[in-house]
Order: sequence, then C-alpha cells, then structure tokens
Amino acid sequence: AELAKALGNYEKALKEKQAAEANRKRDEAKKKAAEDAKRAADAKRAAAKKEADDRQRREAAKKKEEARRAAHTKKPVAKKPEQSKSDKQKRIDAARAKQRAEYAKRAAEAKARAGKARKDHDARSTEQREAIRKKAEESRRAFLKRFDVNRDGKVTKEEGKQVLAAEAKRRAEARNKASTSKSTSKPAPTRKAPVRKPAPKTSLDRLRAKYSAAIKNDESAKRRLATAKRAYDEARGNRKTYKVDLERLGKNYERARKDAYTAGRELVSAKRAYEYARKKQSEAKKR
Repeated sequence: AELAKALGNYEKALKEKQAAEANRKRDEAKKKAAEDAKRAADAKRAAAKKEADDRQRREAAKKKEEARRAAHTKKPVAKKPEQSKSDKQKRIDAARAKQRAEYAKRAAEAKARAGKARKDHDARSTEQREAIRKKAEESRRAFLKRFDVNRDGKVTKEEGKQVLAAEAKRRAEARNKASTSKSTSKPAPTRKAPVRKPAPKTSLDRLRAKYSAAIKNDESAKRRLATAKRAYDEARGNRKTYKVDLERLGKNYERARKDAYTAGRELVSAKRAYEYARKKQSEAKKR
C-alpha cells in the first residue's frame, strides 16, 4: 500500500512537472512569435521608409536635371527695338498734356479759394460793416482836420505841403527853445565816484569746512566710480548671465568717472586755499 501511494505521488509530481514544462514552452513560443512579428513589422517599416527616401532623392535629382537642361536651353532675351521719333513725340505730348492738366487744376483751386473768400466777405454781419464804415469815416475826418486848410472838404498838394512845412517849423522852434532853456539852466551837480570797499577777509574756519566737505565728496565720488566700474566689467564679461543693458552701464561708468575727476579738482583747490590762508594767518601771528 505504501509503494502504491508513493508511486501515485511520483506520477502526480511527474504530470505537474510535464504540465509546467509544456506551459513554459508554450509561453516561449508565444514570445518568440511576438518578437518575430515585431521584427517583421520593423523591417517592413524600414523598407517603406527607405523606398520613400529613394523616391524623394530620385525626384530631387530629376528636378535638378530638368532645371539644368532648362538653363542650357533658355532662349536669349530679345533686345527691345529703339523708339522711333513718333513714339518720343507721343511721350512729349503726354507730358505736356499732364502739365496743362496740373496747371488747370491749380487755377481751379485758386479760383475756388477766391470765391470762398468773396463769399465770406459778403457774409459779414451788418454790425461789422458798420464798424468798418465808422472807422474809415473817423480816419477821413482826422485827415481833413489836419490837411484841409480852407475847410472845403478837399485836400490838394499845395495844402499838404503847406501843413507839413508848418509842422516842421513848429518842431524846429520847439527844439531851439528846449536847447536854449537847457543851456541857461544850472549845471547838474557832479556825483562823487563810489569808494570801493576792500573785500572781506576769508574766514579760516569756513575754508576748513569747505576742505572737509571736499574730502568727503571726493571719497564718495571714488566709491561710486568703483561700484560703476565693477558693475560695467561684470556685465561686459557675463552679458548673457546678468542680462543687463551694457550701454546704460557704460554711460553710468563714464558719468561716475567725470564726477570723480571734478571732485578731485575741487579737493585740490580747497586744499590749496585752506593751506594758503593758514600760512598767512601764522605769518600774521608771528609779526
């Protein structure tokens, strides 16, 4: 009984082993079939792509050959025949007609402007015309009052000359009278020349304060110059990294350099003035 049981177990294990082996072989066959199908599809696609590339190359070569043949077989361009005298005359006549049309257009525009101005002048209000008439009447009355000697409402050449001569005579008499009165009057008192005051003495404390301020300005200008130069150098060396406007930084650097130069000149001037004043003061104390 134990032998039969062991035999049954062995047969059962053998069947399971055979079934597992069969399943493994079946899976391997399926995997191999899938790989073969994929390989065949890839080969088919590669063949289709190669055929398409060959077709494109053939078409490009064909087009190139056709262009080469067309360039060799191109017909020469025929020269245009020279214009005859009648054609030139036609062109001249056309230009003259165009010029006459432009002149006529300008004349029409000028005529239209004149007509518009005339209409505007006629469209003035009665008050404006009355004011103009009154102004003209006043001017005429003033003219007659000045030149109409016999009061007949007319001015002749003789009357105009007579009035102008009388006015010139009156002006000459007035000038003579004014010069006579000026000569007989008392002489104007002479003014004394103003006495120039001496310039106030420069304070040594003020010069010292100015010198100290110049030192501070010079140091500040030098710091600004160093900062502007460093920023400009960094931007010029790493333009893509910093993404700055190189031209703007260059202008800032030039401005800082000029400011530093000006501050240095002011410092030299302030120092010279302060030392000169201190030297004069020490000399005065020694005396």
